[in-house]
Amino acid sequence: MPGPAILAGPGAIAAAKHLAFQVATSVDATTVGSAALAVFLLYWCFHKLPDWIKKDISFRNLLRNRQEISKEEITGLVSVLEKIQHMMESIQEMDHAHTEIPQLHAALLAFIQVSGQLKLEQIKAVNRVESTRKRKITMRDSVYQSSGRTVPISKLRSDENQTALTLSTWAYYEDSMILTEKLLDMGYTLLRHHLVAQPGTVAHYIAVSPSQRQVVVGMRGTSSLEDIMTDCCGRAVALIDDENMGDKVRVEVKAAVPIQVLAQAGSDIIEIVSGHERIVFEDHDEDGDNYIRCHEGILHSARHVMVEIGPFLRDYLMECQYRVVFCGHSLGAGTAVVAATLLRSRYPQLFLNDDHHRRIHVYAFAPPPVLDYDSAIAASSFCTTFVYNADLVSRLNISNLVVALACLQKVQCKLIEEDLNPTNPVTTMKFFNKLREGLQGRPLISLSEFHDTISNTHADLALRRPEHLFLPGRVLLIYNPWIGDNEDDDDDSSSSTINCTQKLGPSDWKCVETVGTSSVFQSLEIDGLRCFTDHLTSSYFEAMGMDYQF
Repeated sequence: MPGPAILAGPGAIAAAKHLAFQVATSVDATTVGSAALAVFLLYWCFHKLPDWIKKDISFRNLLRNRQEISKEEITGLVSVLEKIQHMMESIQEMDHAHTEIPQLHAALLAFIQVSGQLKLEQIKAVNRVESTRKRKITMRDSVYQSSGRTVPISKLRSDENQTALTLSTWAYYEDSMILTEKLLDMGYTLLRHHLVAQPGTVAHYIAVSPSQRQVVVGMRGTSSLEDIMTDCCGRAVALIDDENMGDKVRVEVKAAVPIQVLAQAGSDIIEIVSGHERIVFEDHDEDGDNYIRCHEGILHSARHVMVEIGPFLRDYLMECQYRVVFCGHSLGAGTAVVAATLLRSRYPQLFLNDDHHRRIHVYAFAPPPVLDYDSAIAASSFCTTFVYNADLVSRLNISNLVVALACLQKVQCKLIEEDLNPTNPVTTMKFFNKLREGLQGRPLISLSEFHDTISNTHADLALRRPEHLFLPGRVLLIYNPWIGDNEDDDDDSSSSTINCTQKLGPSDWKCVETVGTSSVFQSLEIDGLRCFTDHLTSSYFEAMGMDYQF
């Protein structure tokens, strides 16, 4: 069957490579034409991007020109492609329906259009049915609202959270002098600033504040080809530590009440009580299914970082009893989570009392899914994750790719039914005319069909399988309702729809506290350009009520 990868992100690039491979191996005019159209749309979108997006430091770093690619990078790329193939095989194993999408590019373009049309339909339906004196809410907003406990925006925008976002974004600086000055203004002294250029590790800095008795480790998000290669190695592997001469040591996530960790006397068995379930991990496990699982590329990055900063952290954590804060954005956020997990496993004696969560904490902004189901929940004791709106990277895991594949197949079937499948000049013209309808046209599939497809696909997915990864810890989901609280909203949906270039008022922000295994993260939310712009550091600054100056 044709490969299913579309939007993989840490996975997104895997999808792009997979689509490129399809184009290279499929020479029919239709495939080449639709691929060319996709390239043209990407080029057009880039030039139409608002200035605030182009000024984002994470966006600028990613688009830096590279003069040449080394032999080592090419060798690493081959290895990465092999790992991508393993991920594709995992997706195919979970695709019980043996989904085939002959015109993947056309289905993807149509799916993006359908997503926008269904959003518009939800907004119009609520405006049409609900009284203007009643609170309005779309199905999407209802899912967000019910996914967890409401958090006041003032609490979300605490000094602690805002400082963590600032320190995370500073990891994108490549000039050590600028970073030193910034840190000094906040009372920190830069100890180490390491810029790397190889797959399987990330750029980072470490700074200390004696007055606050705190060490900060800031990790940079995707900024280079090497980082992209790390992102692409998204297979779930056993989380093991090899700090001692290659001797691999088991790692467990030790959580706080109500998630408890129980050690049996005289035994190597560790039990994690997660909610109402008890998960038993055994030290000697031949098939490895009982091991905590994590993102392979990020695990390699975390190990490399810990080799370099481990001595610093040991001294400050054990001897000086400082607090250690890990923070990062995107790839850096995922690496921060796994690095903190490794550090906690090396000093378990620090986490036997009630204030253990204060000694090491992670602030992860827009991370990819990095831990298995139960470990992601257990990490709530030491990790706070922030996700904004439709952020694509934070939803990119194998299970969501399987769901997206099913949705694309549904769209493909509709294209065939309505004679819109671009396989000849006539149907290709009909397909382009359908796209020209924009958001005002009739959706190929209804909202109920769309949700039924997602539900039916999830029914066949066992989310506790070792292949599935999730967002770690306590998750603060920040979102803008598709329809605001303003009682004067009328039937003109354009007045109540928020776009990615619009400045938002205080009532436009909502926040819920949930976990990464919540159903709200178990499908990709395609919301136009917002899928990508919501991932930018500048978008998180706006959500946190902060000025963006980088």
